[in-house]
Amino acid sequence: MKLTQFFTLRHTRPNGVTLMELVAVMAIIALLAAIAYPSYVGQIRKSRRAVAKSVLLDTANRQEQYFFDNRAYADAMNKLTGYTSSASITILFDKNNIPTTVSGDALYAVSVAAVDVAACGAAPCFKLQAVPQNDQANDACGTFTITSSNARDVSNTTSTPASQCW
Repeated sequence: MKLTQFFTLRHTRPNGVTLMELVAVMAIIALLAAIAYPSYVGQIRKSRRAVAKSVLLDTANRQEQYFFDNRAYADAMNKLTGYTSSASITILFDKNNIPTTVSGDALYAVSVAAVDVAACGAAPCFKLQAVPQNDQANDACGTFTITSSNARDVSNTTSTPASQCW
């Protein structure tokens, strides 16, 4: 065995990651994030819409109970059982996107929009609306409304049909 065989350097790949490999991985991650983030935000807004619709339907039920008890619809939110504010109730979400009553970001304001006998004829009626606030105002579905005749509508600035929002 020759002495030079012991001292020859082998061409082995160094341990670690090259800069090109790191840049390629970062580009792939950025591409996946650019595709996934808008979808994530859309799903979050959709889940918040579901909470707003639920509160609207609950408030409509409270209006019907109020009508049953008083033979008229409530013209303020504080007249309905469980609500303390007269103007509107605010749907709040905490930092984990969970509905909360303590503190958080206001995403919808639910209020009695109208109790107008002139618009309804002889029969009393009501109109409730949930107006998006803060980040939820960027949602494709805008203000949700429901009336005493269970007519549901969405006033939005996009071409999203009401059937997709409700």
